Parts: sequence; C-alpha cells; structure tokens
Amino acid sequence: MLTAILLLALAGGNDKDAEDALERFKTAYKNTSAAGRASAVTELSKTPHEKTLTKIEGILASEEMPVRIAAAKGLGNFTDYKKKVTPVLIGALGGTGKDTMDLAIAILDALGKLGDESALATLQQHFEDKEAKIASAALAAAGDLKSSKAIDPIVELMKKYEKITGADKNDKKGKGSKDTGGVVSIPGGGEDPQKKLAKDVLPACIKALTAITKEKWTTSNEWVIWWGRHKNDPAK
Repeated sequence: MLTAILLLALAGGNDKDAEDALERFKTAYKNTSAAGRASAVTELSKTPHEKTLTKIEGILASEEMPVRIAAAKGLGNFTDYKKKVTPVLIGALGGTGKDTMDLAIAILDALGKLGDESALATLQQHFEDKEAKIASAALAAAGDLKSSKAIDPIVELMKKYEKITGADKNDKKGKGSKDTGGVVSIPGGGEDPQKKLAKDVLPACIKALTAITKEKWTTSNEWVIWWGRHKNDPAK
C-alpha cells in the first residue's frame, strides 16, 4: 500500500514538473525571434513527459527552421518515450532534403541518443547519402546505438570507399596501426565528388565502429579480421 502511495506521489510530481515547464514555455515562446523560441523549446525538452512530448512533436512538424532543429535535438532527451519518439523522428527525416540538411543532421543525432535499435534500418539508408555531413551523422548515430548489427554494413561501406580513394592498395595485408585514429594514406579527393565523399566519410565509419566495439582499427581489412574472430562471441 505504501509503495503504491509513493508511486502515485512521484507520478503527481512528474505531472507538476511538466505543467510548470509548459507554463514557463508558454511565456518564453511568445518571443518574436526564432532564436528565442528555439531556446524555449530546448528548455522545455529538459523535462521529458507525455505532455511536453506532445508539444515538441507539434513544433517539429511546423515552425521556422531553427525552432524545428531545436525540437529535433530536444526529442533526443525523451529516452523513456523512445518507442513513441522514434517513428516521429523517422517520419520527419523523410521530409528533409539538401535545403534542410541541418534538420536532418539534428534528427539523426536524436535517433542515436534515443538508443532505439529499430531506427538502425533508417540510419543505414543514410550511410551512403551523397552529402558527407548527413552520411557522417547517420554513422555517428549508429555508433551511439552500439548495435553489432551495424558492423557488417559499415565495413562494407569502408571497402567501397577505400576502393574509390585508393586506400585499399595501401593496406592489402592489413598492416595498420591501432593508434593512428585515422585512415591510412587516403589521397586527396581533388574535384571528384565521389572521391571527396569517400574521403570525408571514411573517418566517420571508423569512429562509428570504434564506438560500437571499443576497437581502433583503421582499415576495412583489419576490421574484417577482428570481426571474423569476434562475431560469434556471446556478448555480440
């Protein structure tokens, strides 16, 4: 009986916190500048609750871009509601494009922070985005998810991009260093967009794999060898 009373008290406190946050938001959101309203959204997102979630979801769908970006970033705080938030973010991501790249990056970042593995398929669709910043954001989000299911797709992407940059010719035997933290001997991209994309995204692949595995290999060949030895570990 005492436990039930305590739980009800806590729930009531959470409701009160949300209501107070919404009252403060209501005042702050009257700001005429987009930056001011974005700040109000950021502050509201610090109080995750069903009521604040509903408000922020509505803002994500229709507002000036800085405010929508703040909403996307803020939704990354709603980890206790990730099953509700993840589909909303994925839906909003589908409506982004080159002219809304910052919003797409904010959404990808939020998906990573939520930690919902159901977002992995969507993230993988953006690994090969033609915009390096979006591809890198998708890879970073996959790293945040720390799902071993992302390892094979990322290694395959590394193989593809190493071939484009010529890096695969520099490490045929997998003789890289675990301490360099970068790609071995990747030549400059020049004006070739595909080569530049590959050069820009390869480091993001390594960072994502390192986030997932805590390893620091620098070439796809090294990752293939390591993963081949550990893929069937119980922890994986």
